Amino acid sequence: MQDINSLFSKIYEYIKTKKEYFDVFIKLDTRYEGWLEAEILKYISNNLPELSIEKTKKKHKEYGRPDIVLEFEDKEWIIEIKVFLINRRSLKNYLLHKRRRGGAQKEFKRVVKLNSNFWIIICFAPCLGSKDKNYEDIINQVLKMYNVKKLNELTFLTPMNKPITLTLWGK
Repeated sequence: MQDINSLFSKIYEYIKTKKEYFDVFIKLDTRYEGWLEAEILKYISNNLPELSIEKTKKKHKEYGRPDIVLEFEDKEWIIEIKVFLINRRSLKNYLLHKRRRGGAQKEFKRVVKLNSNFWIIICFAPCLGSKDKNYEDIINQVLKMYNVKKLNELTFLTPMNKPITLTLWGK
């Protein structure tokens, strides 16, 4: 593994094997950020010995309280995990509304302020990703408003045919 896209692709392949859980999260309209973070940490610790998990949710000198701090080749990789269930909520408000608590705006601003080893993984459910015109319009607004990049996007279907989209964001 050499870069964040490679790590993201490996995480995606692993999370895709857990697709039945997403049907439960969607049906019950419940948050699953802690579960997703735990699965990512489990995958990294069991399968990627070249990555050292340094911290999770602990105070960091530059980054506040990031979800995951990894060490790789003498570099720190900072990863924030966000989830969004679209059932009754507005994707536009979650990604763009500046006064909304619990949205992704704070992380987007941190991507721009901090070094290039800071990334956000956002899981949208149910969401077709780039195949949805409304989604693409909102993503384009995010790119302009926060000056961030969507580095990768991967979508899979759950057993109940619900689309789950994982996105990777950075500079």
